[in-house]
Amino acid sequence: MSIATKRGVAIPFRAGFVRRTKVASVEKDLAALFARIRRRWYPETLPVLVSYWLKAVYSRGHDLAWWKRLDRLLRQALLEQFPNGDSARPVLLELQAWIEETLLRGGTPPQPQQQKQDPVRVKLDPEWVAPYIGRLLNEWLPVEVARLLVDEGDSPMWQGEGIPVLATARALERLLLRERLSPGTLELLLQPGLFAPQSVYPADAEILSDVVLALLGRVEAPAPPVMPAVLLCVSPRAPLPVNFAEAVRHARLVVRAASEELHVPLPATDIREILKEDHLHIGSFLMTMDGRWWESQRVCYGENDSIVYRPMGRLRIDYSADHARLPVPWPETRLRWNGSVSFPQTMDLFGREWRVSRWEEDTQRTWLHLEFLRVVPAMARPAPRYAA
Repeated sequence: MSIATKRGVAIPFRAGFVRRTKVASVEKDLAALFARIRRRWYPETLPVLVSYWLKAVYSRGHDLAWWKRLDRLLRQALLEQFPNGDSARPVLLELQAWIEETLLRGGTPPQPQQQKQDPVRVKLDPEWVAPYIGRLLNEWLPVEVARLLVDEGDSPMWQGEGIPVLATARALERLLLRERLSPGTLELLLQPGLFAPQSVYPADAEILSDVVLALLGRVEAPAPPVMPAVLLCVSPRAPLPVNFAEAVRHARLVVRAASEELHVPLPATDIREILKEDHLHIGSFLMTMDGRWWESQRVCYGENDSIVYRPMGRLRIDYSADHARLPVPWPETRLRWNGSVSFPQTMDLFGREWRVSRWEEDTQRTWLHLEFLRVVPAMARPAPRYAA
């Protein structure tokens, strides 16, 4: 059997080559999904990742052989130890069940979906992308989620405490489709380094990436950046230089065999001043792009003049109450809190302003319980440019 090129030269057509190509396609797409699962910052958002990965591959219109191969590979993967296993396994089981019940039992493969090309699409200048994302996630998204939950609140998909992650993804998808952003602008939304750690909630940023990739028909995603770091909070008694927040911007991530560290470089003179303290208590926390908070551990003096931090946890917004809440660590713990207790009245995190509603101590540290106050005002929405 052969096919002819447009020059009329016959080229052998091998069915085995086509089969191998399809097998490679299945394995490549599934490997991309697994890689994104391994890198997931907030495992509770994995239903969004898997759902929008499925949207991307479904739109290509693969045949039944492709889906049967994917079904077999998923079954094999679920028998093995899996990254983010406790969170990923139920979502992958649901994916595998959907493929079997919807596609394989029905015997009807999906058809390729052609994206409608509007005559006019919105195109943003690159310098406006960061403020656009800030307003999209912090201002417009909560309003759209509320509208969605009011319109479709009876749906079983949206039942449960808090804001369902799939509702957040659906709201973002509606906003982006309504904006009619050009493919080039959608690509800009994926570029790293668009915002600082304190300006956008990392879980929302992950969901945004999932939605944008699906709209572009892509399944692969680059590893999201962990850096830069910012100063989360510092004890009033900490012997740190006044410009320490600026020094944190130059922190570097050190990855070791079984751990990670952040090293904040300081001049040797500052390190010597810190080491003069009789009872050294650095008392500061940092935050990185992936939502982790890092606690100061030790001071290095000599070849590597720096303060070293190690990761302790991940900051999570709680949407289960009437007002969003956020517990954050406070770097000061006392056996007795005598006299007045000085905490900041408000804190700016994740593009929102929070007020301290209460504080408490556990066996390890002090915690501030923050309550949402308002969205931090962003730059005015840019005027879009239009391109045919």
